[in-house]
Amino acid sequence: MQKPLPSFEQLKEMAKANPDALERLRQEHVQAAINAAPEQYRKRLEGLQFQIDGQRRIAKNPMSSCITISKMMHDSLHKLKTCIQGSEDEQPAESNKRSTAKIISLHI
Repeated sequence: MQKPLPSFEQLKEMAKANPDALERLRQEHVQAAINAAPEQYRKRLEGLQFQIDGQRRIAKNPMSSCITISKMMHDSLHKLKTCIQGSEDEQPAESNKRSTAKIISLHI
């Protein structure tokens, strides 16, 4: 069984004093959560964690990482919602916006 997380204050201090230890703790808890999931979901969860870790690595800063991962979550929830409502072909809301422009001919 995974030991409980330290308090918020302890985590905050760890982030300042020993970020590597905080990262190891994060990885341990993520892996414990994946291992605790039913076996049929573990590969999918490992793949999702791989995507999340990739986004964290390429992000310019922690806030950018948080926003990108949050967008991933919202897109996934939107897909689930459209599946439940019976319209699987529908794309996330941002993809449905179309630009319009007036085309003018240039005579040279």
